[in-house]
Amino acid sequence: MAVAGAKLALLLIHILGVAGDGYSSSQENYYGSDNHEHPKRWDFPFRSGFATGYAFSSVSMIAVFMSYCVPWARLNKRKRNGMMMKTPMMTSLMERREKKRTEANEQICKLGIVVKRWSFVVIRNATANFSRANKIGLGRMGTMYKATLPDGRFLAVKRIVDFHQFEEQIVSELKTLGTLRHENLLPLYGFVSESNTRFLVYKYTSNGNLFDWIHSVKHRRKTLPWRLRLKIAVGVARGLARLHHDCWGQVAHLNISSKCILLDRDFEPKLSNFGKAMLMRMTSASGLLKEDVHAFGVVLLELITGMDCSRMVCSSNSILNEWIFRHLLSNSYFHDAMDRFLIGQGFDDEIFQLLKVACNCLDCIPDRRPTMIQVYRDIKAITERCEVVDGLEIQTQPEIRSATSQDQNHDQ
Repeated sequence: MAVAGAKLALLLIHILGVAGDGYSSSQENYYGSDNHEHPKRWDFPFRSGFATGYAFSSVSMIAVFMSYCVPWARLNKRKRNGMMMKTPMMTSLMERREKKRTEANEQICKLGIVVKRWSFVVIRNATANFSRANKIGLGRMGTMYKATLPDGRFLAVKRIVDFHQFEEQIVSELKTLGTLRHENLLPLYGFVSESNTRFLVYKYTSNGNLFDWIHSVKHRRKTLPWRLRLKIAVGVARGLARLHHDCWGQVAHLNISSKCILLDRDFEPKLSNFGKAMLMRMTSASGLLKEDVHAFGVVLLELITGMDCSRMVCSSNSILNEWIFRHLLSNSYFHDAMDRFLIGQGFDDEIFQLLKVACNCLDCIPDRRPTMIQVYRDIKAITERCEVVDGLEIQTQPEIRSATSQDQNHDQ
């Protein structure tokens, strides 16, 4: 087709050239054969015709090339890509991925016997068709919505954006939160699995996550008192101890942070985000469990300092430990590192005790870190001494309870 276009262009040049010659001949007959007085008049039509023909032919050739050659080049590129995809290595990789997806779907179907399967229509109606007003969070796996059931109960619904990518994480959540029950683990009420749609349905926690309460400017006027911080610390330690030291197996969370610690209306902490969790045998769990211990130590530092200490964590853990020993364990710098809302409140001794627990959790050598059951006992002992000193139990502060009074039934 390109050759035909080129021939057509050359023919146009020839025709226009002949036309130019004819026009110049007529001019010659009109002015006479010996026309030396008007050389420009007969030369101009020929030049004009040749230039026009040349321009037109160039445009035609380009148009023909773009119309015929480029699509064929694209088609050939697609064919080459298709051939590349059919190499043994790529085929094997695709087959393994497809096998994992199939296995994940089968496990989800089996877990439907244990975990409630919800209807997509019910969830859609409960979230007002996933309206912006009901959007309460955005995470790696998808968007979280607040859902209101016809009977007035509230739920939190996670809409998975690319479920093919997160099939294994969905299965992990269903296996752990869907089967484990504990006051400090976020209850998973069910899931939705219809065609290309995946949702996880949780209990709604009206006070959001711990990270926002410690760091967000939004909650600065309702800063957590020390007693609530201690209550949250002992609750998270209790939940992790339940995961690590259950009689039927050990679960490593592997994603502990202040962002995955949710707070209900009474500020009782609930561990969430179990997408990376692993169920292991007793003999192979130690190393991964100590990772949870370290991550919990970082959360304790956040409760004490009000800083996002996770940014200082690195593979060698040297930066974080150097900062701890230079600032927190030094009497001269201790108050400078402490959260300013805790200074002068009369809790320095308790804060320092909790700091020692955090330092043990953050030991550079994993084998020297305590178990979570020991961490829980140490923090529980601090709270018990506080109760003896104050003559009261740790309870939610009235000023913070009033901030969530409109959500009294959200966590029911």
